[in-house]
Amino acid sequence: MAHQFTTTEILLIAALAVVEFGLLISAWIVLFRTPNARLTLPKWIWALICVVQFVGPIAFFAVGRKPKPVIETAPHPDAASTTARVVDDLYGDR
Repeated sequence: MAHQFTTTEILLIAALAVVEFGLLISAWIVLFRTPNARLTLPKWIWALICVVQFVGPIAFFAVGRKPKPVIETAPHPDAASTTARVVDDLYGDR
């Protein structure tokens, strides 16, 4: 006996399909834009893992990428005077 889906069930299945494919596409976009050095596994393995329904893309976003290295920058030579000027402009002479 065939099961007839109600309208609510059809809408729920459609919404879940949209979410699942959205996760998959966004994970693949991020995957292929991320340099190999920042990935925890090779790209082809992550591409296959992402195909595993909801779990794959969520796993990629959670543990698939290493954090970006922090680049230390020297403060601008005029940083102190710029800050003082901005404070004076906003709040008047102190």
